[in-house]
Amino acid sequence: MSRKNIAVMDFGSSHITVLIGERGVNGTFDVRGYAEMPYAGYLNGEILEPEKLSEVLCLAIKTAQNNARVKISHLYVGVPGEFSVNEVKSVSKDYGKQKKITSREVDELFLMADDFASSPTHIVINRSPVCFELDNGDRVIDPKGESTTILSATLSFMLAERTFVGAILQALEPLNLPYVDFLSEPLAECMYLISPEERDNSAILVDCGYLSTSVSIVVGDGIVCMRSFSLGGGHIVADICEMLNVPFGVAQEIKQRALLAGKPSETEEIVINADKKYTVSALGVYEIVDRKIRQIAKMIVKSLNSSTYEKPEKIRINLTGGGISYIKGARERLFELLGKDVTIREPKIPLMNEPNKSAVLGLLDLALRQNQSNNSLLYKIFSKK
Repeated sequence: MSRKNIAVMDFGSSHITVLIGERGVNGTFDVRGYAEMPYAGYLNGEILEPEKLSEVLCLAIKTAQNNARVKISHLYVGVPGEFSVNEVKSVSKDYGKQKKITSREVDELFLMADDFASSPTHIVINRSPVCFELDNGDRVIDPKGESTTILSATLSFMLAERTFVGAILQALEPLNLPYVDFLSEPLAECMYLISPEERDNSAILVDCGYLSTSVSIVVGDGIVCMRSFSLGGGHIVADICEMLNVPFGVAQEIKQRALLAGKPSETEEIVINADKKYTVSALGVYEIVDRKIRQIAKMIVKSLNSSTYEKPEKIRINLTGGGISYIKGARERLFELLGKDVTIREPKIPLMNEPNKSAVLGLLDLALRQNQSNNSLLYKIFSKK
């Protein structure tokens, strides 16, 4: 495989997606191969049906390889929020005299802060700066080229569960891939979807998927708080299925037809033609969906309140993922419940400009940037020559 081609795997809560691509023009991507495979997903930090994991991962990779007509030699696997934690460290170095800062001094601060090697449960997969501070009090994202006697840093580390890493590597063993890395999925999405200007003032990204939602606060190039909970669009479908006594597939179609923009009357109905005609109360659907949106909003607030980082009062909520972004009126309902402006974020890529593609394209963007960097922020997890 060409060094320009990168393969990434999005470990979603309902699908495994593999994308092979390279950097295109004007911030786009040249997608060479793509595959999306349904699987049982994960819930409460546990992979469902782990005995089928290897079959699904290998099939997704082989399908993407066949589409691209290349052999993957370097794969980046996205680690979801439910299998990762975020740690923020503050360190400082006094040089005793004016010193021009280079990459070496920056690396020294990361090494000073990184004391995770002895962790029996987690391993560092990404490290990135929140900000650096010079001796005159100025704060900068990149201190290289600056002169200072003291350099202080607030640094963000994303760590993956060793059990998750081990399970994925074991599942990939039949393919004998030469090189496998792991990337933080929440970090990749934040860096891809939110502009540097927005991140400098701090921003919030909520990725609501099928069975899981992650809430991230990002400042500069680093996440300062990340929380996940097992609640998503699939739970809405399950409630519709159970409470309205319809098949699961019909419940999915009903969710797609749901409207939160204005409360329906008691006589309004939703009609689905499947194996037979299903007629349900539009008001009943509204109440089911609204109840679950309230639960999601409550968990978002709880996640944000767990952060000790001081957030601006008018900070915006950026919403992505396929869980609730497509429900008409969901954005406005979240605004009412959270008391903050809510914006739906999606990739600005033709034919892939949908919220449920944010994770895989964010991973591709981060993988391409880190693969091209001489000073990689990755920790190599698995490598064979």
